[in-house]
Amino acid sequence: MLPWITEEDGVYGGAYTEIARELARRAGLALQIKPCPLKRCHFMLEQGTADIMIGLRETPRRDIYLYFLQTPYRERSADRVFYVRKDGNVTINDYADIAPLRIGTKWGAEYLRRFDRDWSVQREPAKDMEANFRKLALGRIDAVLIPEDQGDALVSALHLDGQLEKAAFRMPSDGQPRSIAVSRASVSPERLAVLETAMHDMQKAGTLAAIYKRYYYDAYHIPQGTGLVK
Repeated sequence: MLPWITEEDGVYGGAYTEIARELARRAGLALQIKPCPLKRCHFMLEQGTADIMIGLRETPRRDIYLYFLQTPYRERSADRVFYVRKDGNVTINDYADIAPLRIGTKWGAEYLRRFDRDWSVQREPAKDMEANFRKLALGRIDAVLIPEDQGDALVSALHLDGQLEKAAFRMPSDGQPRSIAVSRASVSPERLAVLETAMHDMQKAGTLAAIYKRYYYDAYHIPQGTGLVK
């Protein structure tokens, strides 16, 4: 989930990782990071072999086996945008324009309902978004669909600013706040209360804003006034 979660030689970083670390520290708990594919992570949370996960959208189905902390780590998710080549002839001004295009996506990722349920779209899924951007720069696909915050950071990190740009058309966020998911099967009510207090205190103290500044805006040279993190 670059740029929010990064990994290099077994060392994890990124804004979401640091939020989880600080939450665990304030709650007096040890944090053990377990990398897993999205479906496997869901299964672990449902079975209680994992305790928390950051980056999940709350849904009625997930509410059955997950509790989402009341204090969000983000007020809303980013818009979904399409990146295209600057020197290409691809123009996306409305949804209908994507019909003939090969769109780079990520295996298992959810975007927005309209796109997720539109099986007429020519998807070109890859294991990660870095691969998609490299394919786009080489002309192997026509566009990449990605949350705007992730896209801007990756384009900067991959030094593709001069080759790629965002298309005019975007799909607005659902506006839903994002909160840390807690397994109902493994976390006791007492521990849940501790996590709630710790998350509330992090927001009140400005800790969340400081983490985003250091590990997102400063790390990827993104102007803080862009509003990608809310």
